[in-house]
Amino acid sequence: MLPISSLQNPTVKLIRSLDHKKDRRDTGLFVAEGLAMLDRAEAMGWEPDILVTTKPQAIFNSVKPTIVTEKVMAELSAQNNPHDILAVFKQRYQPHPTKQGVWLALDEIRDPGNLGTILRTADAADVSGVILIGDSCDPYAPESVRASTGSIFGITLVRMKQDGLIDLARAWDGEVVGTASSAKHDFRRVYKTPTLLMMGNESRGLSHDLTSSCTNLVRIPMKEGVESLNVAVATGLMLYQITAKSK
Repeated sequence: MLPISSLQNPTVKLIRSLDHKKDRRDTGLFVAEGLAMLDRAEAMGWEPDILVTTKPQAIFNSVKPTIVTEKVMAELSAQNNPHDILAVFKQRYQPHPTKQGVWLALDEIRDPGNLGTILRTADAADVSGVILIGDSCDPYAPESVRASTGSIFGITLVRMKQDGLIDLARAWDGEVVGTASSAKHDFRRVYKTPTLLMMGNESRGLSHDLTSSCTNLVRIPMKEGVESLNVAVATGLMLYQITAKSK
């Protein structure tokens, strides 16, 4: 069978539509590119709805690949140097967080690159899951999936409204931690588990209501006159401190 060469092919049209947030939301699907990314997906028990490649490859043996030309793959890819394989998966969200281990709550993160980097770090630090609060950006956006380098398949995701997170914080059995530049306590300390860590939006930080729901606020010391840390960097520092020194 000849490889697909038309952009009007229904499968090709569907994949191209997933560049748009509305279409990802309406279909519940997303795209992941590259063999390393798909190897991680397979290792974590994910199976694609659609597998597209420019040449047959030994992956997801239960899914028949759709073969396309390199020109079509270039149109499907969100990258300047397209991989020769991509797949379409169903998005996964868990209804509620558990109250075990370390959970990370992100307050309306706006940048998908930041979010993907945070997911990668959270996966590396072996957190229990990530809670996306309110109008956070889409973790299944191409930029976020790419920045996660496969961790989108290894991390549990939950979506919650702010009121729901405040209720969760009130009922939390361990420690609810937030960061604030005005906090008295240094972040380099021992944390009580289970730990719920709240991190704020890139521009305004943690909202007042969420800050008020924390049992403890900590600060990351910085040289005077330096702008605040990128939220992905600050989250990485916090997660590794919490997971390395908790009781």
